[in-house]
Amino acid sequence: MSRYHGYRPRRRMSGDTVIVGTLATVSAVILGVGVFAVAAAVEEAQEGETVMADCVDTTTLAADGSYQPVDERFCDGGSHSGYTYVYGGAYSSGRVHGATTIRPSNVGISTRTGRVIVGGFGGRGGGGS
Repeated sequence: MSRYHGYRPRRRMSGDTVIVGTLATVSAVILGVGVFAVAAAVEEAQEGETVMADCVDTTTLAADGSYQPVDERFCDGGSHSGYTYVYGGAYSSGRVHGATTIRPSNVGISTRTGRVIVGGFGGRGGGGS
């Protein structure tokens, strides 16, 4: 009589499992590189340039990295949680794409409504066009 002491046959992963795991890993890497590239581009903005800011609902982050924009009053005053400004994004199809939550320094920051953001997080100054 043959006994296998402590031996368990290895489970083999199915081809579908390997493909799904690989796609998930590749997608995460691409998304990470894209976010890093946007953050780097915003940080490299030259002094005197203006970067666009959008107020977004942070709970609406989609798989493609886009956010649902909301009224700026949700980002002003700090009384609303779950909302923040994102910087350097492009508005298309009702979403903000390619933005970063890293606030750039040494540049002007304005919203799509023309308000100029100055001072601390979520603050805003007068102005507009």
